[in-house]
Amino acid sequence: MDIIDKNFEKYGCLTKNPNFVNKIWSNFFDEIFNKRLILYGVTQITSFLWIRYKKKISISAVIDNSQKKLGQPLGNFFDEDDLKDAKDIIIQSKEILKEFDPNEVVILISSVQSCDEIANELEKNNFCNYFSAFHMECYYREHMKKNNLTFSTLNTYRNDYAKKCISKYQIQDKKVIFFDMGVYLDHGKYITEQLLAMNENIDIVWFTNDDSINIPKKVRSVKVSDWKNFIYEMETAKIWIINVFPIPTYLIKREDQVCIQIKHWGSITLKKFYLDDIKDLDKKNTKYRSINLLNDDKKIFKLNGMWTDYIISGSDFDEDSCRKGFNFNNKFIRCGSPRSDILFNPKKYKEDVYRKLNLKNAEHILLYVPTYRRYKWENEKNSLNYDILLQSLKQKWKGKWKILLRLHPYDKNNSKKIEQSDHIIDVSHYDDGQELVAATDVMVSDYSSIMFDPAYVMKPVFLYAPDREIYLKKDRDFLIDYDSLPFPISITNEELSEQILNFDETVYKQKVRSFLNKYGVHEDGHASERAANFILNLLSKEGECHA
Repeated sequence: MDIIDKNFEKYGCLTKNPNFVNKIWSNFFDEIFNKRLILYGVTQITSFLWIRYKKKISISAVIDNSQKKLGQPLGNFFDEDDLKDAKDIIIQSKEILKEFDPNEVVILISSVQSCDEIANELEKNNFCNYFSAFHMECYYREHMKKNNLTFSTLNTYRNDYAKKCISKYQIQDKKVIFFDMGVYLDHGKYITEQLLAMNENIDIVWFTNDDSINIPKKVRSVKVSDWKNFIYEMETAKIWIINVFPIPTYLIKREDQVCIQIKHWGSITLKKFYLDDIKDLDKKNTKYRSINLLNDDKKIFKLNGMWTDYIISGSDFDEDSCRKGFNFNNKFIRCGSPRSDILFNPKKYKEDVYRKLNLKNAEHILLYVPTYRRYKWENEKNSLNYDILLQSLKQKWKGKWKILLRLHPYDKNNSKKIEQSDHIIDVSHYDDGQELVAATDVMVSDYSSIMFDPAYVMKPVFLYAPDREIYLKKDRDFLIDYDSLPFPISITNEELSEQILNFDETVYKQKVRSFLNKYGVHEDGHASERAANFILNLLSKEGECHA
């Protein structure tokens, strides 16, 4: 009997607040998409939440009403080894709520006895978007019990439903599904646009997390949380186009179905990924993931690799790394990087970005895109100095400049913690990051593989990497020698300023061309056309496209 069962036995699942009734976890996860999450209450249930859901949530703040807990790290209140990461999160008073916009946050209450009282207090301060962890878990378990399920049998239940779909429904030869982490982005977005332009008679389905996601009218949207419809669409589609890994193992891939992995990077990537990454985590015995989880991941990744029929690629290097990372032994679609096509015709996208961000045409843009880190790293001495950066840009290229800050999707809710000014715009929640790349004049990054995208069209890219040694030790290993990259590398703000002031465009372009040629990368703005042609040929059974 765990903490949820004990509290249920003691207090039941009663509440006077109608907002808690029948709310389930899928409602919660739908709601936190593109919003900041605040955890209210430090209890034993908080420990339960952290262990089970920390991979799915990013916490912006933790609040508690006990004076004894304020100012202490969250991890101090739990014994589990898995909660060492929580020592980096400081418990604060409810006064911190004044710093948040009620429309931009979701509050997860982890208290049991004071749940209704906390909810009433939140409503008085216009914070109406709240959930009770205890009640959601109770409803979830009630559903599991009603259907004679346990946590270990849930996948079996869904697998049985997949079998039922297979027995009742045939594969629909003109149906293509896109499963892209629940958002309408990346390569899949641009392949979809090409498919619609070339052939309107195909049924395109996108799986989404949020009803508000803007997708073309001729594309059907199905929420991932609507799991019966999700399974039905998967089991009846002719082609799966996937940008998630792993694919849920309760699904059944039929013999006549085709699975195409489009990945979420371009024709070249810096960091090791999936099975290749797991090998290094295993060797490092990292505290960020348990060895048992690593072994489970290996099994799932290998199964998914067997399911995959094709992977889109843009170079020999790309294909070699995918063979190792995906455990992949089938065929590649050498089409290039579909999302990068817009870089070769950026005018429309640049106008859209400037309009959405209220920028003036005369203003120049620097896009700062630091990568996600598995470890906590906050070093004010080594953080990017925006003032020095702006001065360097103005001195080198003249004119007025704006810095766009875009944090990694896993980290975007922390963007508002970073001190900003009139010259800095937070674009961490901007829908399509590739549009920002198309609009930008200069990029600064660290270890994100997005660094290569602007290089395809010879835009200046600078790397600011003050924690490189820590990153390699605690996080991801590289596929490419970092010092061999064609971009100027700095470890201090002063070095970055010097690199900008001394930037030689002619030398830079020569280095970039040489680097791309070395790795066989040849982007030309037509990758999505080649990918779409390949898919349409599969649907019409005309054979493979030799891109």
